[in-house]
Amino acid sequence: MNDKITAKHLARAGYVYVRQSTLQQVRHNVESHRRQYALQERARELGFKSVVVIDDDLGISGSGHRERPGFARLLSAVCAGEVGGVFALEASRLARNNRDWHHLIDLCVLTETLVVDAEGVYDPRLVNDRLLLGLKGTMSEFELGILRQRAQEAYRQKVLRGEVLTRVPIGYVRIGEIGIEMTPNLEIQEAIRGIFHEFERLGTLRQVLLRYHREKIQIPRLHLVNGVESVVWCLPDYQQLLRILKSPTYAGAFAWGRSCCRSHVVDGRSHKTGNHRLPMDKWGVLIRDHHAAYISWDRYLENIRILSSNRTKHHAVSCGAPREGRALLAGLLRCACCGNKLRVAYRGRDGRAARYYCMTGSRQVGEPSCLTFAAIRADAAVVAAVLEACQPLGIEASLEALKGNRADQDRKRKALELALQRARYEADRAQRQFDAADPANRLVAGELENRWNTALAGVAEAEERLRGAQHGAAPITEEQRQRMLTLGSDLQALWDDPAAPVELKKRIIRTLINEIIVDVNDASGFVEMKIHWAGGTHTSLHVPKNKTGCNGNAISKDVVELVRDLAKSWPDAEIATMLNRLGHHTGPGNGWNETRVKNFRGYHKIPVHDRSHDRTWITMAEAAAELKVSTWLVKAMVDRGTLPAKQVVRGSPWIIQRVDLRRDEVKRSVERARMNNRVPRREDGQTLMPYL
Repeated sequence: MNDKITAKHLARAGYVYVRQSTLQQVRHNVESHRRQYALQERARELGFKSVVVIDDDLGISGSGHRERPGFARLLSAVCAGEVGGVFALEASRLARNNRDWHHLIDLCVLTETLVVDAEGVYDPRLVNDRLLLGLKGTMSEFELGILRQRAQEAYRQKVLRGEVLTRVPIGYVRIGEIGIEMTPNLEIQEAIRGIFHEFERLGTLRQVLLRYHREKIQIPRLHLVNGVESVVWCLPDYQQLLRILKSPTYAGAFAWGRSCCRSHVVDGRSHKTGNHRLPMDKWGVLIRDHHAAYISWDRYLENIRILSSNRTKHHAVSCGAPREGRALLAGLLRCACCGNKLRVAYRGRDGRAARYYCMTGSRQVGEPSCLTFAAIRADAAVVAAVLEACQPLGIEASLEALKGNRADQDRKRKALELALQRARYEADRAQRQFDAADPANRLVAGELENRWNTALAGVAEAEERLRGAQHGAAPITEEQRQRMLTLGSDLQALWDDPAAPVELKKRIIRTLINEIIVDVNDASGFVEMKIHWAGGTHTSLHVPKNKTGCNGNAISKDVVELVRDLAKSWPDAEIATMLNRLGHHTGPGNGWNETRVKNFRGYHKIPVHDRSHDRTWITMAEAAAELKVSTWLVKAMVDRGTLPAKQVVRGSPWIIQRVDLRRDEVKRSVERARMNNRVPRREDGQTLMPYL
C-alpha cells in the first residue's frame, strides 16, 4: 500500500468519478468506459472498504460550459469530509477547465483528501504533488483547446470549399458525400417554385399561407423516422414557408455561419446559447452559384427585403405589409419634426375617412402631436406623381399581365397534373400489393384493400380538382384583351377601376417610393411632402390642407344661413321640402327630411319655429284663398308691386303680410278682375300648390 494512504483516509470512502464527453463516446468508446469502472478494484486493492461510483456525468463535456450534477455531488462529499480518495482515470476526466480542477484541489487540501489516477497517488497538501496536479489540470485544458482547434480548422477548410452539407432542404438531394442537385421528382420541383411565385405575386407570406389553405394546396415536407427520411405531402404552416423563403440554398448559394453562439455568466458559470441570427454581411461563408437554383440571387434578396419590410414589430424602420385600409401611404410617411413614422386612423361608419398623425404627443404626455392631416388629398397627389412616372410602361405592363395570367394558369394546371400522376402511381402500387397478397389471408388482404380504396379516392379527388381548374381557367377573349390594352394606355382609369385591389396599389407605390418626409405648414395651409424615390431622386409636393371645420361632409355657410332664416317662419318638414326643391343636399350627399333638418338645427343651434304665436303673414296660396281669386292674379299683383311680398331665397315661398291685403290698390285690382270675369273657378275641396 502507498505510504501516502493512511488509516484516516481508509476510514472514509473512495469515490470513483466516471465521465465521457459525448453520448457517441459512451456508445462506441467502450474500452475507456471499462477502464474507468475498473478503478473500483484498484480502490479496494489500496485498502478502501467503501467505494462509491459517480457516473451521473456520462455524455457531458467537462469544458465548464454545462452543469455536471455528478461533479457537484463529488464536491459536496469532499466538503463533508466523506471522501478519502478521489479516483479518476486521468485529470481530464475530472475537469477540462482550470476553474473546476483547482476548486477540487483546494477542497482536497482543506479536507486532507487524496487524488488517485492511473499513474499514482497524490496528496494535494504536498508542494510537489500539488505542483504536479496543477500541471496536469493545465495540460488537460490545453489538450482540449488543441483538439478543438484542430477539429474546427479542418471543418473550416471543408466549409470554405462548400463541402459541409449536414442536411439538404426539401427540393434537393445529395450527390455522393459533398454534392447537391435538384430532386428528380418534378412534382416537388413545381411545388417549391410555386411557393416563390405566389410570394412574388401576393407580396405577403400570410396571404400565401391563406391561399394554400383556402385552395387545399399541399406542399412536400421531409419526415424523419428512425434515421430514414421520407417525403410527405401536407398543408403548409407559416414557419415552413418562412424557412423556404429565407433559405439561400434555393438561390443556388452555399451559406455557413448564419447564426452564432453567445456566452453569458449565470451563477458564476459560463453558459452558451445558440441560434442567434446574424446579418448577411457577417455570415462566415457565402458561395454563390454553388448548385442549381430555384430562384435567382437578386430575387432572393428582394424576398428578404419584402419580409423585413412587412414586419410590423419594427414600425419605425419598416412599412409593414400592405393591408385593406384605404390610406395608400400607410407606412411610408415620416414626420419631419421628430423623425417618427406616421400612423393611420380611420373614422366614419364605413372607415373611409382616413387621417395620418404622429404619435409623439401620445407617447409624451402633456405635449401635442407634431402634425395630423387628412389622407384623401395627400394620397391623390402622390398617386398622380406615381402614375405620371409609370405612364410610359402602361402598355408593357398590360402585355406582361396577359402573359402572367396565362403562365399562372399553366403553372396551376401542371401542378395538378403532377399531383394526379402521383395519386395514380400510389393507386397502382396499392393494387400491385393487393394482387401479390394471398386472398385467404384476410389479415393482410383486408388492410391492403383499404389502402387501395384510399388511393383510388385520392385519384378521384385529384381528377376532380384538375377538371375544376380546366373549367375555371377560361381563355381571355379578344374583347377582354383589348380592354386590358386600353386600360394600359390610361393608367388613371385602371387605377380607379373598382376591381383594382387596394393592396396591389400599395405594393406599386412602395415599389417606386422608399419614404416620404412630411410636414404641415399651418401658416400657408399646405402639407409639404418630399418623396424619396427608389431610384435616388427626390420630388417635392405641396398639397392644400383642409381648413378647420371644412371637410368632405361639411355644408356651406350659405345653407346654414338659409336654414336659419327659414326656421323663423317654417317648420322642419316645410324646410326640408324647400331645401330639396332648391337642390341642396346634406354633407354625405343625401336628401333632406324632417329628422335631418331637426338634427342640423340642433348642431348649429338654430331655434325651432314657434307655432304658438299667430302668424302676421301668409303664403301666396293662402292670400289667393282669402281674396277669393286665383294665385295667378296674386302673382301678377306681386310682380307689378301692387301687393308687397318677399322671399327668403329665390325659389322659396312668397311671404305676404296680412295687413297688405287691405290696401286700396289691392282691393281695386281684385274688383277690376272680378268685373272682367277673369277669376278662374275652383271646385270645392281643391287644394292649390304653393306658388313659387
